[in-house]
Amino acid sequence: MTVLLCACGGNGGSPAGGAADPNATLRFGYTVTPTGLDPHVAPSVIAQTPYLFPLYDRLTQITAGPKLEPMVAKAWTFAPDGRSVTFALRDDVSFHDGTPLRADAVKASLDRALTLPASTVKSQLSMISAVTVVDPLTVRIDTNRSAPDLPYALSATAGSIINPKSIGRPDLDRVPDGSGPYVAESVRLGDGVTYKRAPSYWDPRAIKLAGLEIRGITNDNARLSALRSGEIDAMLSKVGQYDKASSLGPGFAFHSYPAAATYAIFLNTAHPVLDRVKVRQALNYAIDRDALNRAVLAGQCPPNGQPLTQVYQGAGYLPSPPVTYTHDVAKAKQLLAEAGVPDGFEMKMLVAAGLSPQDRMAPVVQAQLAEIGVKVTIDSQDAVQAFAMWKPGTTADAYLQTRTAGPTGAMTLRDSYLLPGRSPGPMPGGFADAVTAAFDAGLSADQVDHTLQTASTLAVEQPPDVFLCALPTQVAYRSGVVGMDSMGQSDFQGVVDLRYVGMTKR
Repeated sequence: MTVLLCACGGNGGSPAGGAADPNATLRFGYTVTPTGLDPHVAPSVIAQTPYLFPLYDRLTQITAGPKLEPMVAKAWTFAPDGRSVTFALRDDVSFHDGTPLRADAVKASLDRALTLPASTVKSQLSMISAVTVVDPLTVRIDTNRSAPDLPYALSATAGSIINPKSIGRPDLDRVPDGSGPYVAESVRLGDGVTYKRAPSYWDPRAIKLAGLEIRGITNDNARLSALRSGEIDAMLSKVGQYDKASSLGPGFAFHSYPAAATYAIFLNTAHPVLDRVKVRQALNYAIDRDALNRAVLAGQCPPNGQPLTQVYQGAGYLPSPPVTYTHDVAKAKQLLAEAGVPDGFEMKMLVAAGLSPQDRMAPVVQAQLAEIGVKVTIDSQDAVQAFAMWKPGTTADAYLQTRTAGPTGAMTLRDSYLLPGRSPGPMPGGFADAVTAAFDAGLSADQVDHTLQTASTLAVEQPPDVFLCALPTQVAYRSGVVGMDSMGQSDFQGVVDLRYVGMTKR
């Protein structure tokens, strides 16, 4: 299978609403602070994506749609058996110090991502068996299985290409060295990053701004107040603040992307009691999803009782799930009795402190589970620390958090449930095989849907989560900001990609 795509970038042309101001600086309010700008060691690479994308190019990128497009690679060719991909590189890409970006840099970066002891992205690239420099502008990546998902995986931060001169530098988390559209001017870990336009960048449509500032403002009210006052120009809006963020009045705009991610209570299926299927089913029946949506989520997170949302219709979503988890306290108590815990049990649930609306969802969930005799202790931790704690061997029984989505149903199920840092306990028998089978390049779309529906069915019948609701990515911004409604990553993840975003002249 051969893929030949234009190398022109994703969102071309002048932004709607007027000509872009090349001297503008965009100030963006994000929900998480920067923990470091090394793309291979961030505790949560997804949470750090907005800070990393302006700095580092990848071989491929996801643009609005979502759509897979070229970036540093101008074309790629799959081997007939799907077990290697050869990438042809652009010849006009340079790192910020002027060093040309060549195949050796791609190899060095991917080898580092795969072998660095502290790497937090190696599992995302686990299909790679070898990276070979064919010539200065050609690199071949061999895989240990048929890997139609490889170009998608390389579009994420795991595929970031680092200047080989800085590969071994211990301060890469504070002094990044990439070839992206912007250069880090000020790095304030725990606060924000200020960027300036990179000189002579190969894709001028990706640098509509002279400067960019991304600030981590974790408090929802503070972030919204900063937007109102003009302290920032745009922000990631959480669903619980929809009523206020969507009605700021003249001079402001709001956009909601399709709901691809989900809120869920991750369950440690390795722990006693939670290793019983009927207990996990009981927890799902105990939740009043409609009440949770009304009380905390401003009606913006519709109930969803399975691992995928309707965005993945035809790619693993179940139009008719085998179990529909309605709010049924009597059914939940019956299942607990059948599981041998008629009086309930105690459960410790991790929650990111100060991360809204999770911190407001937690007591609602706690109260609903108490109705069936399950006593939940809320363990509030720093957001980064909570994510790091959720791994094999964790003492936590559960973790209330977002299940972020991927560009395909197969990648979403794999990354949500087959990576140890996302699901530390065992999955239902047959689940991993069904998900893995979907990566066979020889399958038709219908066959992929069938095997993924098999996986989704197992996950519903033997739930590894307490499924809560379907979560859209939402952004609020001043009317002069353009491109906020067409960011590729926001189509499926609760993050932003500020390439191609600009501001009109005021």
